[in-house]
Amino acid sequence: HLSFFLPTEEDLLLLAERLKEANCEVTGVVDHTVIRSIYFHDNNGIALEASCWTVEITDLGFNPENEVLFADPEPVPAIEELRKGKLKHMPTSQLPKLDHSA
Repeated sequence: HLSFFLPTEEDLLLLAERLKEANCEVTGVVDHTVIRSIYFHDNNGIALEASCWTVEITDLGFNPENEVLFADPEPVPAIEELRKGKLKHMPTSQLPKLDHSA
């Protein structure tokens, strides 16, 4: 899914209202302790999230030992790899080749 950052919870609530007014189904605010989020889908069915931080994170950096920011008891493998200091695999992607001859 794709997540959009919003600066404040007020902005999050305003977006939720705009989505509802546009007949878009949206969850209530989900409190993840360090962020608050709403979830919805675009008209193609793509899962979207909008969220705002509830803690100041500017100077925290990446610290997977921080139990406030990394509260998941079973994190995805990439977090475990980063805790150990090295990723086993870094996926790559590329844009599709477009045919401009038409």
